[in-house]
Amino acid sequence: MRLLSLSSLAFLALTAVSQAEPFQEITVGVPVPSLSEAERWYGAFLGPDTEVIRPAPGLVEFKVAPGVWLQLFEPEGQQPQGAVIRYLVDDMTAAQGTRADAGIATGEAVEVPGVVTYSEFADPFGNALGFYALPK
Repeated sequence: MRLLSLSSLAFLALTAVSQAEPFQEITVGVPVPSLSEAERWYGAFLGPDTEVIRPAPGLVEFKVAPGVWLQLFEPEGQQPQGAVIRYLVDDMTAAQGTRADAGIATGEAVEVPGVVTYSEFADPFGNALGFYALPK
């Protein structure tokens, strides 16, 4: 009986967590010195059945889990040297407005017509973050 109760509590906890998720998808951007070499290596590492997309020049993305993408890119200029975690939002203006109301700056929204609208910012600890919205 105790085992059933613990299982029930675990199910309820997982259900509550899934209902409270603020984002449906994340992309972890990893800078690489050579996009073609990195694409070959990660392709071999993740396996031939992994979904791969190239949403824009200079980007390669691998779907590594439901709702999770690994994005490879060659950094330019002052781009971050570590990983970047990007969160999918349905409405860029609303997502940025909600965070602005909470005192969190989320950078300028940049639109790549027909591809993506994104913003880049950092948490107070210097970790690179971003939002992205896909065209509807």
